[in-house]
Amino acid sequence: MENSPRKVRVVIESSTGNEHISQDADGELYAKGNHYYLRYNEASAEMARTVTTIRLGPDSIRVIRQGALRSEQTFVRGQRLHGYYDTPQGKLGLETKTDALAVDLIDGLGVVEWSYELYVMGELSGTYRLRLTVSARG
Repeated sequence: MENSPRKVRVVIESSTGNEHISQDADGELYAKGNHYYLRYNEASAEMARTVTTIRLGPDSIRVIRQGALRSEQTFVRGQRLHGYYDTPQGKLGLETKTDALAVDLIDGLGVVEWSYELYVMGELSGTYRLRLTVSARG
C-alpha cells in the first residue's frame, strides 16, 4: 500500500497540568505497509531546522525528530518504552508509559489521541495528553 506523499495540515495539541500548547504545520502523509508516515517541519524557534516524522500504526505511534534537535519516542498503550533526546550536553534517556492511545484514521486522515507519563533519566517529568489531527490540504 505504498503511495506518493499527500499534502496535509497537521494540528498537534498538547496539555500537561494547566498548560495547553497548540501547533499547526503543513506536512506530507504517505502510507507504507500497514503504517502511515507523517512528516513536517517544526515551527518553533528552538526547534528550527528540525523535521518530525510520526509513524502511525493501528496500536502504536513513533515520533522521530531529526535536524537541529534529535529525539525518538514510542507510544504503545500499557507499555513503558525507551527513547532519547539529544542535547548539546549529551543524550538524555527518556521513557514513555502510555496510558491511553486511540487511532481514528481513514486513509491516513483523522484524529489520534494519547496520554502518557514521561520519565527523564528515570525520574517522572510530567503527564501529557496529545491530540494529533491530520486533514487534507487543498
